[in-house]
Amino acid sequence: MKKYLFVLTIAVFALAGCRSSKQAAKERSNNEVWQTLLVKQLDATVEDQIITVKYNNGTTLCYKILDNFGNVTLTWDRTNGRKNFDDGPSSYKGDISIPSFITTGQNDEFTFRVMEIDQNAFYGCSEVTSIDIPYSVLRIVDGAFKGCSGIKKFTVNENNQSYKDVDGILFSKDNKMLIKYPAQKETAEYVISEEVAIICTEAFMDNAFLRKVSVGNFVTAISDNSFKNCTALEEVELGGNVRIIGAESFKNCPKLALVNAHGMWPAHCPNVFDDAAKQNAKLYVPRGQMFNYKRRLEWRDFKNVQEY
Repeated sequence: MKKYLFVLTIAVFALAGCRSSKQAAKERSNNEVWQTLLVKQLDATVEDQIITVKYNNGTTLCYKILDNFGNVTLTWDRTNGRKNFDDGPSSYKGDISIPSFITTGQNDEFTFRVMEIDQNAFYGCSEVTSIDIPYSVLRIVDGAFKGCSGIKKFTVNENNQSYKDVDGILFSKDNKMLIKYPAQKETAEYVISEEVAIICTEAFMDNAFLRKVSVGNFVTAISDNSFKNCTALEEVELGGNVRIIGAESFKNCPKLALVNAHGMWPAHCPNVFDDAAKQNAKLYVPRGQMFNYKRRLEWRDFKNVQEY
């Protein structure tokens, strides 16, 4: 009797496992359809751990093998003899839809999961206008979209566990990180959500439309180059909990005329502002805190400081 019950239990678990596997396969199939509706893979070549895939819409994307478990990262363009990510213009352009999976082999017998977007993957891709990110991507490395000055929007598969898009802007799934604000997003004023804690490296870089930005009170860090080359930016509101402003975050913002700093203690910010901004822009600080700002690196160089 005990032996019979044991066998029956094993059978039940096996059946449950089969159903689970079928369900997982169905979910993967549904997600693959969503991600490949734009691109059908025509050809794939493998050389030095780099898989170059050509699609029927004219796009060619390069992937680097990450491990022995079938995971790859979308990497910078290796075509046209490019040996480094900044060797001449990339072929990446237009609307890019990143697939969840790619296949190689004469009969497509090898399947790879697109798990990551590599550093400098879209470096200098000024002709890329939008990027669709699949559910399979779990990591986007800092600097992945550096120089994407033509991008208008990001879209992220709703099943992605790490990232999401809000009004074309790329965020972490939990809203704690603002990763990338499109350079061609034509919005004059933007208020950063109160949920955001970190503005990531180069998040707003190269946007030529933003005139005023309000950094929420939950933001603690503004990373390097965050607002660099925002040539229309005139006014910045810094929330009271900003502790670090990364290097060159407000460099080449020639119209910057007003900085409202709400922190009772000035944020650490070496080499953040242009000399012209420190000479001409007005810096407003909390009442009774001028002495603290006047003795801190970078802040002390502002010529026009007032308390509010």
